[in-house]
Amino acid sequence: MHNRKNRLPKFTDWRKSLPMKFMLIQLAVAAIIILASVWFLKSIEINRLIDNQQTLNINVGKAITATLQQKTNRIENLAVSISALGELYQHSPTLLNESIPALLDLLGQEEVILGGGVWPEPKAFNKEKRKDSHFWARNKGGELLKIDDYNQDDNPDYYKENWYIPAKYYPADTTYWSKSYIDPFTQDPMITASVPMWSHHEFIGVSTVDIALSSLDDFFRTALSGQRGYVFALDQQNRLLSFPSIDADVTAEGELKRLFQPFARFTEQHESFKPLQIQLDKIDAKFINQANIDRAYTTEQLKNVTANIPVHERAKLTALINQNAKSKLQSVQLLASVELDNDPQLQEPVIVTVFLMPGTYWKIVLVTPLTAIESSAKSIASSVGLYLVGIQIIALILLFILQNKLFINPISRMVNALNNSNPALIELESNNRKDEIGMLAKAFSSRTHQLEIALASLDATNLALEKQLEVQQLAQAELKESKEHLNLILNSAHNLIFIKNIAGELTLVNDLFCRTVALNRDDIIGVRDHLILPRDVAKINSDNDKLVITQKQELSYEQTFPSEGALHTYLVTKFPILNHQHEVTSVGTIAFDISETKNLELKNKAQFEILRQEKSKNIRFIEKLEETNKRLQHETVQARIQSNKEFNYEKVKLDNQALYPTLVANLVRPIFRQQDELAANAYRLSNGTLNAADFGVELTEQTERLRHLEYLLSAQDYGAKPIDLVQLLEHTVALLKPKFVDSSVNIEIQSDDRLIVDGIHWHFLILFYRLINNTLTDAFRPTQANKSIKLILAKQKNELVITLYDNGKGFTPNQLDPLQQQMAENEIHGTITTLSVWLQSEFGGKVQIRSLQAEAQYKTQISCSLSLT
Repeated sequence: MHNRKNRLPKFTDWRKSLPMKFMLIQLAVAAIIILASVWFLKSIEINRLIDNQQTLNINVGKAITATLQQKTNRIENLAVSISALGELYQHSPTLLNESIPALLDLLGQEEVILGGGVWPEPKAFNKEKRKDSHFWARNKGGELLKIDDYNQDDNPDYYKENWYIPAKYYPADTTYWSKSYIDPFTQDPMITASVPMWSHHEFIGVSTVDIALSSLDDFFRTALSGQRGYVFALDQQNRLLSFPSIDADVTAEGELKRLFQPFARFTEQHESFKPLQIQLDKIDAKFINQANIDRAYTTEQLKNVTANIPVHERAKLTALINQNAKSKLQSVQLLASVELDNDPQLQEPVIVTVFLMPGTYWKIVLVTPLTAIESSAKSIASSVGLYLVGIQIIALILLFILQNKLFINPISRMVNALNNSNPALIELESNNRKDEIGMLAKAFSSRTHQLEIALASLDATNLALEKQLEVQQLAQAELKESKEHLNLILNSAHNLIFIKNIAGELTLVNDLFCRTVALNRDDIIGVRDHLILPRDVAKINSDNDKLVITQKQELSYEQTFPSEGALHTYLVTKFPILNHQHEVTSVGTIAFDISETKNLELKNKAQFEILRQEKSKNIRFIEKLEETNKRLQHETVQARIQSNKEFNYEKVKLDNQALYPTLVANLVRPIFRQQDELAANAYRLSNGTLNAADFGVELTEQTERLRHLEYLLSAQDYGAKPIDLVQLLEHTVALLKPKFVDSSVNIEIQSDDRLIVDGIHWHFLILFYRLINNTLTDAFRPTQANKSIKLILAKQKNELVITLYDNGKGFTPNQLDPLQQQMAENEIHGTITTLSVWLQSEFGGKVQIRSLQAEAQYKTQISCSLSLT
């Protein structure tokens, strides 16, 4: 009866049993796996099919755009050919009237090309005519007829049309495709390809070819023949060039209006296209930003272009002009791919792919349906889902059987054994099974043995505790004896010794500490230091205790402390006291009285400070003597430089006066020599031994030399007047040409066309002559080839800067440093130093010379700057 009462029911509530819980969990997991798998397969398949469709759309769109581009390229070539005829026969209207119609009929595309011609700038072809266009258009029979209505004075000016003005800013042989419009005279819906005409770098008009919009519409309607979907196009301003009919009852007039309307207005009627319109706005904004990064024309320059253009089209037109001026689009570009939920024509979800066509900047839009893709993905997902459901049901049945056999039944047997206190059955289960169930049975069996052993060990523990109590009593007696010895040592020391715990309470002090603070030990132990020490001393002590606890390191410092009515200086050493876990439990402090040593140190420091101050005074006196000596040396050098400047300036003036005969001789001697040769050649000419043409060339050259000489010598005076320095330099170089030829030196002059300064003619002649003659004489090696000199004249604010470059042998540092030192000290040792002294004294200027890098074109640079005020 007792066993029957303690025994649990054989069967538990089936709703809370482990098999039922396992089965429900498995059903939930299987449902999640099946649903997730079907959704995942459907999503992957749809994405894969959409990717394939997008790739196919890109290839089809590029093929359609390439085919259309072939047609537009022929139109562009035709427009370029007509512009070439306009440039060639601009003054031959008869030839234009014969050539242009022949070109327009040459392609045999009467349905595509509505007309074309040339449109000159006002009075560009004929000075008497403001409007002189040569334009042909097709009549209803396809025959080309010349239209002269545009040249009538009472009609609007064609050179103000939107297809004319932007072409002015396009490069030569480049086509500007206008937006779609209706011709005011022929009433044909068209789009115009305009090519600028240039003659002698001057814009003289444009040539045009008009394309029928109906031909473009026919092209796009048949572009996807045999395939589902459709294609339409937008011009440069996003106006419809073509679009399949959405409304079956649309009239021809309604179709025409629909073609010319902006796509934004079309989207207002068909809201399903709004995502595409948003994407087009982003594309245009990006195109405008990129074109304006490095624009060729400013907004002010294109003001007359955009004056008659609607405000919302101006930014796009400006970007097109700047883009064509920089770099022309070379290949078809994929702009965007958008999915629409419901196409108004196909009445189903679609993929819309947008391409940008080179040259025309039209947007080609390809629309393809998505219904087939979704149905295919759903079919695959449904098939896979059925198979997954069947497989999961079979797997659940097998898993349920295996779970009962492997887990549920063994656990039930173990529970019954525990309830019946039958460890033998558990031991048998642990020996028969080698899996986790067997390990669980072993754990139960091992735990039972451990409990039995624990009961037996309690008795042994009680005996051990009694022995341990005896040992502790002996240890306490030894500890008391050790504490007495420690107190004896502490109280015998002549230093302050105390210990504080982490809480800041004093736990141990020696007798000297008690005498110092004038308190009993019982009043100190367990008290914080700020209650027995002065506030400032206690704060320093507590802060340093915290530092020792944090860093677990010793700390030494000096601190004053009141003792026996006077301040004493102590050398304090603090150290951490650690337990077995290496944790700080207390902080020990030992303070040594160093007052006498500190007083002696202060006396020594005071004596040292007195000696240091006396030394500082001596050093300052020596420094003042050195500064006075340097100042006197500097004044001596400046006086010598000024003396050299004044003395050498007088010497330079005398040298300049003596240079005049030499300069005149060097300029006149080659002319006289050439005059003698002319006289001899004149005699040969009279004898008939010399060609008259050769004699005429020599006589012209001699006359040119005399003109140069006359300019230099006739203008010599010492009065200041305006001088054209460029003309003066050119005359000087022309007269010195024989020296350049003899020395095989090329000279280049770089300056503004006119450089007028006020000054004395003779001074600048001397300056040019000295610079050029010095370089010809000293700059080049005799064997050097490709000798060259470059002279640059520039006027910078109130200074004239004359810079001379040569590619001669240059200066080494050993040569350049002494030369610059001589110029700084106003000494004269050659032409450069002479020029430096003269320019400083006469013009308030200076000479700079530097050696250029070895890899540079020139080796030496000499700069002369003259004040013009």
